[in-house]
Amino acid sequence: MARALRAKIVGLFLTTILAASPAAAQQNPPRLFSDDSEVQLLIEAPMQELVRNAARSTDPYPAAITMQGENAQRYDLQLSARGFSRRTRGICAFPPLRLDFDQSAMRGTVWRGQNKLKLVTRCRGGDQYEQLIVLEYVAYRMYNAVTPVSFRVRPARVTYRDTSGRRREETQFNFLIEDVSDMARRNDRRDIEVGPAEVSSTQLDPTSAATLGMFQFMIGNLDWDMVRGPEHEDGCCHNTKLIAATADSREMLVSVPYDFDMSGFVNAPYAIPPQGLPVANVRTRYYRGLCRYNEHAPAAAQLFRERREAIFAVIDGEQRLTDGQRRSARRYIEDFFEVIDDPGRFQNQVIERCRR
Repeated sequence: MARALRAKIVGLFLTTILAASPAAAQQNPPRLFSDDSEVQLLIEAPMQELVRNAARSTDPYPAAITMQGENAQRYDLQLSARGFSRRTRGICAFPPLRLDFDQSAMRGTVWRGQNKLKLVTRCRGGDQYEQLIVLEYVAYRMYNAVTPVSFRVRPARVTYRDTSGRRREETQFNFLIEDVSDMARRNDRRDIEVGPAEVSSTQLDPTSAATLGMFQFMIGNLDWDMVRGPEHEDGCCHNTKLIAATADSREMLVSVPYDFDMSGFVNAPYAIPPQGLPVANVRTRYYRGLCRYNEHAPAAAQLFRERREAIFAVIDGEQRLTDGQRRSARRYIEDFFEVIDDPGRFQNQVIERCRR
């Protein structure tokens, strides 16, 4: 018995040493969304053809990706345009992208566990659009500061090289979005797929629903829904994903938001309020949380007060923003806190404007 115990202790000791060794660290680098440092990527693909056909096709193209730095390795993948508004409505000259990896080839790399990843790209050229995508990245980071039940993002400086040689090489600030299944597992939940009208607001977790509504109010976003999808999509929800305790559960569902380019915080030139709302532009906040969860709205507001310093730290620490843009972003969020800190304004602008 003593000999077996000693052998077990020695084995555990050796395992610890090996795991801490440089070789082991090289075999198991940090996971892609484990930090928020900017990665340098090179994507090689038939970019001219992909961009030209993006408005009418999301067909994948053979591509390769290289993460710059020590021991840079080149990996094959499939690259495709994705999304709807930015891709099909003539809004963007460069579409959002999806990276589809061969998971078996990613083992032991920073890409391990990844399958299909969303890459948020710069809509058009120029400094203005560079700032817009940084602001959208900041919006994700602010929600991370409020709740872990949110999509992590990884900033990336991406160089696009056209393998056909017909399109000039370009470098953009982009960011990657954590896959919904990974986000759900990280929070001990599972992502679920539901069809239109398959779930109702009565099946949502009240606390998370109120938190999401308050966040969307903070960033001035009207382009979302927790249970209904847009007409051009077959599934549930609009710019949100549902996760649950199990894959089959349909109670206490948590809605997790994404896509913030239509928000007042980002204030993109193409952003307009949805029809039927009494606001002239997206910079005007209009609360779209559900009346069903009004009793949870004060607690949600208190959560944001408690996270106030962390939220402002995200803005203040974002060095990719210009000084002027950072001041404007901060002031927009300060206006939100002025509303929730004033009981009268909170009653008038939040509780009494809820969505029925």
